[in-house]
Amino acid sequence: MDIKQLKEIHKKTTEKCLEIMLKKNSDYTGGKKSTDVFANFRSSEYLGIHPVIGIMMRVMDKIQRIKSFTADGELKVDNESVYDACEDVVNYMILAKAIFVEERNKNENNS
Repeated sequence: MDIKQLKEIHKKTTEKCLEIMLKKNSDYTGGKKSTDVFANFRSSEYLGIHPVIGIMMRVMDKIQRIKSFTADGELKVDNESVYDACEDVVNYMILAKAIFVEERNKNENNS
């Protein structure tokens, strides 16, 4: 693989990740009328868990699937590939970063 091929994978992956994130955000946060893009992650606060820790738990699930694929060369769930798991990890990390940015902005505005 050369840098051109790597850049193409990066571009296609990030474009697909954004498309997936927008669709899932609607599904998981209450639909088109929802005003909180992090609603499903904030639900972890009911258990005393910071939303980013909740995201990290979901990431660990994806990492375990990737680990299983690496060991066995296959995944048993037909409609979710190892590529899908990788894209989910990317999206979860972007969401974690966005929550940190939101918190920092709130703290700066309250200062």
